[in-house]
Amino acid sequence: MGEPSMRTAVIDAPRSLSVISASRPTVGPRDVLVRIAYVGLCGTDLELAHGTSQYLVDGRASYPHRFGHEWVGSVVTTGVAVDDLAVGEVVTGSTMIHCQSCRECSAGRRNLCSGLCEVGLYGWPGAAADFLAMPRHAVVSLGRPDGGPRPAHVLIEPLVTVLEALAHTELAPGTTVLVVGAGTIGSLAAVVLSRYPVTVEILEPGALPHLDPLSYRRHHRSPSEVASRAYDVVVECSGAPGMLGESLRAAVPGGLCLLVGVAVGAESVDPAVIALDGLRIVGVRHGVDHYHRAARLVTESGAQFDALVDEVVPLRQVDRAFALLERGRTRPKVVIDLG
Repeated sequence: MGEPSMRTAVIDAPRSLSVISASRPTVGPRDVLVRIAYVGLCGTDLELAHGTSQYLVDGRASYPHRFGHEWVGSVVTTGVAVDDLAVGEVVTGSTMIHCQSCRECSAGRRNLCSGLCEVGLYGWPGAAADFLAMPRHAVVSLGRPDGGPRPAHVLIEPLVTVLEALAHTELAPGTTVLVVGAGTIGSLAAVVLSRYPVTVEILEPGALPHLDPLSYRRHHRSPSEVASRAYDVVVECSGAPGMLGESLRAAVPGGLCLLVGVAVGAESVDPAVIALDGLRIVGVRHGVDHYHRAARLVTESGAQFDALVDEVVPLRQVDRAFALLERGRTRPKVVIDLG
């Protein structure tokens, strides 16, 4: 008999996807084997599918590429050195698999690890497969939630970046916050901010429709409606051209700009504005230390996160899932079902 096989989705070449058979992964003593239930798609996956991803440009990734860095599933088996996870527990995992031994890891800055692998991006196979092997230190248990894994659980991965961003600010009562971008990250930021006594407005620079079904209070603004020097905190989640400059102009003197979105090209800003207004800019790179909190939030406030899922698409229709991600959705998150 041959090795056990599984289905896996791969990007064969730019704008070419397929579902193939591959060998099921094995686990080492400190690893966990997960049966994947759902995989979320994001803009990074779309860049990989288009062939424009920086990971492809710099050689860290190549075709055929197994994508999938937002995922949830259930434990199938564990390595002999893993004694704190049981078969059947619902789990998710960190995109960033850090080395645990470099200077940055030792200093507690694991998101800046110099020896990173990133699941579904480079150095580690993606979760768009029936099974995924992960090191135990990069896996987070959700316990045994009623109903098992659900599509919204894939939002735990992007949510940790929102939590990392907001960890850089104190949200006192009356704080004014502008969220730039109403995609997944921006919508998640609005959901989290709804828990604070702050005023939140959303600027959507792109074509994504506003997400009316969401059950949190918000005020949408177009670029022409955003007042300059009006916001204590600006959370730039879009990465859209020109939005860094708009974000800085929107901040009050002494204000904070949390830079979450990744622009595809260079941006021009006026350094005099930053210096003379005493503005602070903080770059935010993933939130590897926030997975447990993110898991609790998604579990406790299910309806708010369920509302962000546009459609759940079976694995065999992976082409349609990417088409929805690119141009066919009304809510930010497209999810692939591997059930």
